[in-house]
Amino acid sequence: MAEQRSVVVVSSLGKMYKGLVDVPNETYRTTDLFNSASIYWRDSAQKCFENAILFRDVKMVIGGSAISVKFDQLQIKLSEVLYFYDDLEKISDEKEKMRATSMTQKSKEESQSVDIITTEVANSFYHLTGTFFGLFKKKSNDRFIPLTNVKLIEIYHKGDKWFQRQVELPHKFIGVSTRHIEAMRIR
Repeated sequence: MAEQRSVVVVSSLGKMYKGLVDVPNETYRTTDLFNSASIYWRDSAQKCFENAILFRDVKMVIGGSAISVKFDQLQIKLSEVLYFYDDLEKISDEKEKMRATSMTQKSKEESQSVDIITTEVANSFYHLTGTFFGLFKKKSNDRFIPLTNVKLIEIYHKGDKWFQRQVELPHKFIGVSTRHIEAMRIR
């Protein structure tokens, strides 16, 4: 049975969309939704862009400030998403943890640490570190790569100097867009 899930999408540095996306059922992972060849839409007649996801009850926040705009629904092109995160607490129940443990044992996947530098957008970019499970080369064909234990640092140019600030994530998990990865290192 279809349901909605709370998801936050960052489409450019300083611009964030918070809203609800349709998922086919409660066990469907958000990363699978974003990587799907055919993005799930409860009502496909609303689809305008083929490469987009429909958000409902959306709030666009700029720079973490009081500046925000609300929309009842909004299509966001996946090609513009730098990274996303979801309400991990709500969807990471005991069954999902058992499933993840079983999948890891069957595939003999181990964790790897990665450093990623994103492409520069408007004189800013991200440097992030995190843990990845599986074969990075295989997953690099996906649109979004799931990372856990993420430390996310925004590096930005202001005036004639460069600055950095750590971005706080609620659950230390993101799905990072492979389209916006400029450089990476696996440790």
